Amino acid sequence: MNLLRIVFQRWPLVAIFTVFGALFGILYAQWATPIYEAAADLEMSVRRPKVINNDAFIEEGGVRDEDIVFNTRFAKFRSPAMEQLATHEYFKEYPADGLSGGRFEGNPDGLAILIRDVYWRKDSRANIVRVSYQSADPVFAAQLVNVMTDCAGVLMMRENQELSDEAVKWLISQVEDQRELLEEVEKQLAAIRKDLYLDSLEQRKIALGQSLTAVYQEREALNSTLASRKTVYDFVSELKDTDTNLEILPTGLPKEEQLNELIRTWKAAHTELLLAKDRFTDLHPEHRKAEEKEARAQGQLKQFISLSSQAILNEIELLGKQVAQVDERIEAMKHESLELGTQLEVGMQRLQRLERKRDASDTAYQTILRRMEEARLSADENMAYTKVIRDASIPRIPVHPSKMRAVVMSIILGLFAGSGMAIALAFILDKIEAVNDLKSLNLKILGIIPPQENIDSREELATIGLRYNFNHMVEIFSGINSLISSDKYKGDTKVILMNSVMPGEGKTISACNLAISSALNGSKTLLIDGDLRKPQLAKIFKVDENHPSLLDWLSGRATGLALDQLVCKEMIENLDVVTSRPLRKVNPAELLGRRPLGELLCWAREHYDRVIIDSPPIGPVGDAQVLANHADSVIMVSRIGKTRRRALKFALARFGEIDAHILGCIANDVPRSLSGLFGGAEGYGYGYGYGESYASYGRDEDEDWIDKPQPEQ
Repeated sequence: MNLLRIVFQRWPLVAIFTVFGALFGILYAQWATPIYEAAADLEMSVRRPKVINNDAFIEEGGVRDEDIVFNTRFAKFRSPAMEQLATHEYFKEYPADGLSGGRFEGNPDGLAILIRDVYWRKDSRANIVRVSYQSADPVFAAQLVNVMTDCAGVLMMRENQELSDEAVKWLISQVEDQRELLEEVEKQLAAIRKDLYLDSLEQRKIALGQSLTAVYQEREALNSTLASRKTVYDFVSELKDTDTNLEILPTGLPKEEQLNELIRTWKAAHTELLLAKDRFTDLHPEHRKAEEKEARAQGQLKQFISLSSQAILNEIELLGKQVAQVDERIEAMKHESLELGTQLEVGMQRLQRLERKRDASDTAYQTILRRMEEARLSADENMAYTKVIRDASIPRIPVHPSKMRAVVMSIILGLFAGSGMAIALAFILDKIEAVNDLKSLNLKILGIIPPQENIDSREELATIGLRYNFNHMVEIFSGINSLISSDKYKGDTKVILMNSVMPGEGKTISACNLAISSALNGSKTLLIDGDLRKPQLAKIFKVDENHPSLLDWLSGRATGLALDQLVCKEMIENLDVVTSRPLRKVNPAELLGRRPLGELLCWAREHYDRVIIDSPPIGPVGDAQVLANHADSVIMVSRIGKTRRRALKFALARFGEIDAHILGCIANDVPRSLSGLFGGAEGYGYGYGYGESYASYGRDEDEDWIDKPQPEQ
């Protein structure tokens, strides 16, 4: 939007460029040589032989698909062979052009050079080729295009014939070798099938696998029975060795009914013994009879258990022998199966190798047969061919230059060129080049300061009022001081903030000289270095580094410091200075908004006639806005040729946001050639007409002159 605004503001410049562009387009369309284009269309196809079923065929000893063949043949339309053929055919059809007085008299190679400019374009969606040529002679353009389309068909016929002959030679030499190789492989395959008996080996392996499965099942049944008998044996052994509870017996015990009967007999005798103990003493005949009966029943039971244990152990040994025999059978069958598998694997590998060799030989043989048949048919049927769809006619309307297009493009180019020039001028002319540019921004010009060619040091320029009494710059700041001390401005100049848009515009130098001028005129003045980021006043006035700085006081580092101790007193008569030094890890923007700054300025208002604050530029940082809230007015300093108009407008808008009173502007570094235009402005400037007497103006002849010579104005 800003660029469009710049273009619309300078619309006359854009209009001038557009008009010149339109005039150039009209003249170009009228005087340019007309160029005509003749064009013809070809259909180019790749025809596959009927004897093959795949999408590829042998051409030039390799396998290529249809697109590659098409692109290869299309590229040959631009080959030297095409140039020679087309040159010969053109002079054959139009011999007059090569004779005396003809178009190519004595220079037949000139036609070959023009043939290279013929444009061949392939349609990406169809096999259509557009042949076109542009020339100032429409008749010659049509003749050359038609000759080129005819030569394209002739060239394709030659290529097809050459490729067919070459393919036949190679294929015939390969057929017999491939046939012999196939027959030899078939013989080897039949012999190995007869020698190996692979089918019989396979059947034996299958039967052996089934037998091995049955033996495995048998071994599993024996192992299951053996585990069961071992469990029974463990239980019977426990009955024999310990007084185990006989009420819970496992199944499968030998002579289980007899064992249960013995257990019932023993339990009954044991019950009678318990009853006898309850009724009789140990010496009673009934008690002894019961004990004997219980001991006899228990002995019979233990004897039976011992016999059963031995019987189960014999059964376990028998089952173990049977399992070992089955394992031996399994190992033997596995060994036999492994040998059969090895024989089968070796035989199958030999058989598969021969079958793959047979298949490859057969595939190659059939392929060569198909290719040979294809090569024989290609003599009668073109592999690639062209067909003229539309001949070239003599063009009547030139394609170049297009008058409407030339005028429209010239207008567009002129519009863009004018817009670019307007934007470039806007950026180039964005700088303040004259005092009138400052006035156009509604700024009151308080003073116009010329360049100081004879002073190089910044410190010397900032304190020029201490060394020279009648220097132009000293007089100008004296006039500015008189202006702001008048009744009209006195109420708004107690505290003045000096500011600029960017660094290097003379803000600090102006603040120092205005403070010096105010002090020399008898006003008790305090100069404060408010630029906490890049303070300069300590260096200019050569203040001791150990003296407290403003940043120390604002940050609270200098505790117990009174305000009058912060001030560097009597730099000159009536002039005090508050300096600062940068501190790391301290943000000046946060300190400026604190209460101590307001306390300092309130104290300064009570003890000084004027307070001048040197602030950081408002462009890079926003510290100046904070300081402006404590000031009565703001004086801007602008440097002619450096200050940018947009930046200055933006700075004034930022001060306007906080309702800061802009007192005026000091124009710095104004070239002397412009001074006559602005002498007598509302500010204090400098004039012409005094010549060499200007140096002695306003002083007595006997006065001690200490000013340096100034160049003639």
